[in-house]
Amino acid sequence: MHRYDACLADELVAARRRANITQEELAFRTGLSVRSIRNLESARVVRPRQATVRLLREALGLPAEPPTTVRTRPMQLPLDVPGFVGRTRQIAQLDRLVKGDPRLPATVVVCTLAGAPGIGKTTLALHWAHRAARRFADGVLHVDLGGSGPGESVMAPGDALGGLIESLLGPGEAIPRALVARAGLYRSLLAGRRMLIVLDDARDADHVRPLLPGVAGSVVVVTSRDPLAGLVAREVAHPIAVDPLTPGEGRRLLRARLGERRLAAEPEPVRELVEHCGGVPRCLAAAAAQAVLQPGLPLSEVVRRLRQTG
Repeated sequence: MHRYDACLADELVAARRRANITQEELAFRTGLSVRSIRNLESARVVRPRQATVRLLREALGLPAEPPTTVRTRPMQLPLDVPGFVGRTRQIAQLDRLVKGDPRLPATVVVCTLAGAPGIGKTTLALHWAHRAARRFADGVLHVDLGGSGPGESVMAPGDALGGLIESLLGPGEAIPRALVARAGLYRSLLAGRRMLIVLDDARDADHVRPLLPGVAGSVVVVTSRDPLAGLVAREVAHPIAVDPLTPGEGRRLLRARLGERRLAAEPEPVRELVEHCGGVPRCLAAAAAQAVLQPGLPLSEVVRRLRQTG
């Protein structure tokens, strides 16, 4: 898929929406078929005929030659967590989803990472996304949906779409208000692009469904405390369970944060700490943070405090 054709598709969609006309009306004005209009707007046509492009430009009031603009390649991932450990099986599963044609998969690929609070879903998603980002020529989008927080902090799908569209179009461009119109524009902008989209902390399947691309080319990773069975059933999402770390992985996490010397000095408190946290990375990281902030604090005291707080 040539980058020029994807840019032309974006230009046609934006111009038609500015003119407030349907694909059927544009087809009538140009004498082209509605199918041709749809193929051009979705970038399914690799090399449109110049006569066709000229008809469309005239009907939409566009200049004879496309503007020489450079499309921004968004790279919105937050910081990857240093000292990432474990998750070999899950990373291998994620890697398999993007193997094959390095340009475009045959379908939209959706993957869900589900697990208990603090189990490391976001950390895994971000770590893998940083590793895989180079495979996505058109960039990486990221949204924290806040689905596990209180109701007022949950990002509505329409608001999420507004931010995603602005990332694709650039600031200052008109964005429709209605959810359906935003979803349609978002999917049109993604057509022909090879992007990774990380939708973090979804409340449920309906929370993310409007944010899924409509045509092949992109990979979507969704994290949630909910198993998102609706996405697995309807969108054939690939479910990946995020389980607790093994005791060995828990010790490796502490070693990455505290160093082997400190762990070797108190082997029994280390064992108790790993056992108490039960393979939950957030618990282990919080314990390590206490030890880092207070270098003279024995790990046995860290364990005692954790047991007191439950």
